[in-house]
Amino acid sequence: MNLKKIPYGISDYRTLVNEGYLYVDKTKYIETLEQASEPFIIFLRPRRFGKSLFTSILDYYYDINSKGVFDSLFGSTYIGKNPTPKRNSYYILKFNFSGITTTSAEYLVKGFKTKILTGLRNFESKYGLSIEYSKHGLPSDIFEEFLQNVAPKISGSIYVLIDEYDHFANELLSFQQDVFEETISKTGFVRKWYEVLKSGTDNGLIQRMFITGVSPITLDSLTSGFNIGKNKTRDKNFNECLGFTEEEVRMVLKESLGDMIDVDKEMPILKRYYNGYLFSSKATSRIFNSDMVLYYASEYKSSGFPPEDLIDTNISSDYKKIASLFTLKNREQNYKILHQIIEGIPQRTEITAEFSLAKNFSSSDFNSLLYYLGFLTIDKSYVSIVELRPPNYVIQELFFDFFAEVLHEEAQYDIDIAPIRDSILELSMNGDLTDFLKIVTDTLRKLANRDFMRFDEKYVKIVMLTYFMMSKIYYVKSEYEVENGYIDIALLPRPGVITPYNAILEIKYIKKSDYCKELLDEKVTAAKAQLARYTDSIELSSMENLLKWVLVFSGDEVVYSEKV
Repeated sequence: MNLKKIPYGISDYRTLVNEGYLYVDKTKYIETLEQASEPFIIFLRPRRFGKSLFTSILDYYYDINSKGVFDSLFGSTYIGKNPTPKRNSYYILKFNFSGITTTSAEYLVKGFKTKILTGLRNFESKYGLSIEYSKHGLPSDIFEEFLQNVAPKISGSIYVLIDEYDHFANELLSFQQDVFEETISKTGFVRKWYEVLKSGTDNGLIQRMFITGVSPITLDSLTSGFNIGKNKTRDKNFNECLGFTEEEVRMVLKESLGDMIDVDKEMPILKRYYNGYLFSSKATSRIFNSDMVLYYASEYKSSGFPPEDLIDTNISSDYKKIASLFTLKNREQNYKILHQIIEGIPQRTEITAEFSLAKNFSSSDFNSLLYYLGFLTIDKSYVSIVELRPPNYVIQELFFDFFAEVLHEEAQYDIDIAPIRDSILELSMNGDLTDFLKIVTDTLRKLANRDFMRFDEKYVKIVMLTYFMMSKIYYVKSEYEVENGYIDIALLPRPGVITPYNAILEIKYIKKSDYCKELLDEKVTAAKAQLARYTDSIELSSMENLLKWVLVFSGDEVVYSEKV
């Protein structure tokens, strides 16, 4: 079998085709876009979901200069066999707003202006044009003069593609909220540029537009200057436009790895770690993060084994930049939501289409922001209300990483991952929980006087889960469902990691004021009975070297620990 090359990190469509890379055909959505009555589309998806590749596909499909290579680029695709009337009929004007320095308003204006000039110069070069316009002044003035002078030079209309429209805005939200207000909200230069963009549609010079990014955090700020875009982010017809369906994941693995991999065996792992995204409450097909799948396939092809770290470091660093958004506007409200998420409580909310930091930023707005960023996804829907939850295990781990930062901040001490990992290695290799419990109780003592730490079984378990998750040694499940009940904490085999011992933990808690020998005995007896029921389950009864612990806490102390 002639295996396809894996297009990890490649976002230029022509490169994929000409150099024999695997391509998951998404070109039918060109037809869907064209059949829509709205010519100016806004389409949002989380980071690393294939947005740049899709804009590249639109570029080559609609570019008048690509007419001669249409068959070679699209002949084997859906759209190549079902071309639309508007194929290769536009001049493409493309902007990409990623990579702009956001450390100050001055650098932001300079970076935005550079991106505008780059797009305009690429347009001139692509079509062999020489357009007179000033290269100095505000970005809006430069763009306005360009549009005025380009019209007589071309014999057709322009299709504008904007990739990463909000990239710099999301960076600002993370670190420079005052600069965000100054440059994007109110009467900032970004809004003025979009006013000029809109004016280009008034006389038909700009006939179509596709704008993509991650969140709608700037849409409200741009509305007065740019109120013509139709947001298709949550449209059922585009739920599967980016990312991979299960069928597409199977195709990727089969065509890139062939007999190297048992697809049926690996699919449960891929579902657990990379699947789960639902972008429309009216859709049913859950979507895999395409970048994560390609990373998995690339690592597997290189070594013959699943990657040891199941989250790509590029994705991890992208998502971790957003951690500071938990301090956005209402820090107390946002931390409450974080606590609920790691406790497994779904967020019941409306999804906000646009929100502004200049207005009240509600819990619905914050949950919606997490949804757009890919931290939460639709689990269930009730008319206009949805329940949101983390889409997969990779994102769950990131939430616990965030919570570890909260523990560090609230307890006012550094959380050193090395001894935590060593203590969990001691558990996995020798079945010894002693060092881990000491670290947990040390943490609890430091948190004892903090208002946010209302001691009970739930919060003790959260601290333990946070440390287990941080170690990346086990596949960690809270309230793990088996046929005979729900296990407090299950430490199960993690792909790519050898753990001679796995474990389940039943945790009980006694208030200090209630502590007595009789109550302790009662809690221990109940915990042992629960563990006996759990280990009779089909899944756990066949698991070798499964350790079972009863742990009873009172206040910030472990008052009972037994391996049963």
